[in-house]
Amino acid sequence: MTTTQSRRLFLAGAGVTLSLPFLPSALWSRRAGAATCKPPRRFMAWFAPNGMNMQDWTPTTTGTNWDLTPILRPLDPIRKKILILTGLDNQDIAVPGNPPGDAGAGTGCFLNMIPVFGHETDPARTSLDQALLPVLNGPDCAAPLLPSLQIGIQGDNGLCDRADCSFSRSISWNQGVPLPNIWDPQVCFDRMFATGDPAIGAAAARAAQRKSILDSVLTQSKSLSLTLSPYDRAKLDQHTTRIRNLETRLQRLGKASKTPTTNVGGGATCTPPARPDVSLPLNFDRGITPPGIVQGHMALYLDLMAVAFQCDITRAITFMIGNGSSNNEYSFLYGAGTLSLPHHGISNHDGNSTKLAELTRIDTWEIFQASALLQRLDNMVESDGQSVLDHTTFYLSSDVADGATHDHWDMPVLVAGGASGALRIDGRHINYIPQMPFPRPLVGPRSNVLQGRVFISMLQAHGIMQDTFGLATGGPLPELMP
Repeated sequence: MTTTQSRRLFLAGAGVTLSLPFLPSALWSRRAGAATCKPPRRFMAWFAPNGMNMQDWTPTTTGTNWDLTPILRPLDPIRKKILILTGLDNQDIAVPGNPPGDAGAGTGCFLNMIPVFGHETDPARTSLDQALLPVLNGPDCAAPLLPSLQIGIQGDNGLCDRADCSFSRSISWNQGVPLPNIWDPQVCFDRMFATGDPAIGAAAARAAQRKSILDSVLTQSKSLSLTLSPYDRAKLDQHTTRIRNLETRLQRLGKASKTPTTNVGGGATCTPPARPDVSLPLNFDRGITPPGIVQGHMALYLDLMAVAFQCDITRAITFMIGNGSSNNEYSFLYGAGTLSLPHHGISNHDGNSTKLAELTRIDTWEIFQASALLQRLDNMVESDGQSVLDHTTFYLSSDVADGATHDHWDMPVLVAGGASGALRIDGRHINYIPQMPFPRPLVGPRSNVLQGRVFISMLQAHGIMQDTFGLATGGPLPELMP
C-alpha cells in the first residue's frame, strides 16, 4: 500500500493506481489526529440545454410547502435538501451577443458570468468550479486524484451558434481557456481509475489480459481490510464492488457497440473486448445525439459521478446533458416506432401545445436524472454521520429560460446539497417575481435580481469573500445565507 500524502490512500499494482475513499481508521495508526480530517466539500454544476417549459416548472407557492409541478415532481424524495429559485435574471450579461445567438451566449457565460460577445479571448473567464478549487482542494486534507472533472453527453457536435465552438461545448473555464468535456464513458472511467495513456497504457493492457483493475490490487485490498474499523471495512467493500460493477457494464457497452446481441447464454456478453468502442457517430449536420447514447451514457455517468464524489477522486464536476443548441434525440421516451424528437427543435415550440407537452416530458426526464444522483449522494454516509450531499453544493440551470423566445430572465434554477452547512438549503421555493400571475405565462416578468448572485453566495459560503463574480454584482443573496 502506498500513499501520496498522509491522509490520502491508494493501492498500486501492475501499472494501476486505485484511489480509495477516505478511511480514517486506516490512517489513525500512521499519524495521531489524522482522523480529524473532515469530509471534503464538493461542487457540481449541471447544464440542461434549451431552457424549460416554465409553465410546468414553476411552483405557484413559495416557502417549504410549494406544490410539486410536473417537471419538479421527481425531486420530491429529496425536496428538503433543495432550493427552487424563480425570477433570476441573466439577460444583460448574456446579451447582447451577435454572434453568438442566444443559446451560445447563454452557454458561454453559464458558469462564469462573462459575455461571449466582445469577450471571446477574455483571460478573466474563469468558471465557478475552478474558482472554488483552492478551497475544495485545500491543505486540510490531501488533494484528490483529479483537481476537477468535466463530463458531457453530446460530444463535439456541429452546432456552435456562429461562434467558437468552445462556448457551446464547455461550461468549465480557467483564465480564458475552456476545459473540454469527456464524452466517452470508457475514457472517463480510465481517467478516474487508471494511470497512463488510456489508449495504450495500463487500461488497454488490462483489457487485453482480461483483467480488472481490482485484480491487480486484490491482495493489498484484503490486507488493508483487516486493519480497518467495521465502518471503514464496509465502505471499502462498497467501493470495490461499485468499481467491479462499473467495469462490467462498460465492457457490455463496448460489446454491444461491436456486434448485435444474438447470443443467449449471457456469459459471452460479459467477456471484455480488447477495448470498448468509442461512442456511436454523431450527426454533424444537425448535431443529433442518438437516443442510445443519451439514455445509455446517462446511466453510466450517474454512476461515475457518484463514485467520483464518494471516493474523493475529484471534488468539482461539471456535467452537460447536451451542448448549447443541443439536438439530443429523445424518441426513447415515446416508445418503439417513434420518429425523430430532437430537443432543440421541440424547444422552439412557438406555443404549440403538442410540442410543449413533449418538452415537459424531456424536461421531466432530465430532472429525474438529477434527482437520482442527488438521492444517491444523500444515501452515502460520511465519517461524520452526514451524507455526501450534505457536503456538496449542486447547481442546475440552462442557457435560456424559454426555448422559443430565447430569453435570459425568469431562469430555471435548482440549488441542492448542504455546502457543509454554509448555505441555507432547506426545501424552499423562493420567487423573486412577486407579481407573477398563475397560471403563469411561458415567459414571466423580469426582476432585478441577477442570477450571478447565486454564485457570489456560493463563493462566500466557501470563504471566498467577494461581492462580484464576472460581471455579476450585488453581493450574496441573503435568502441563501445561514
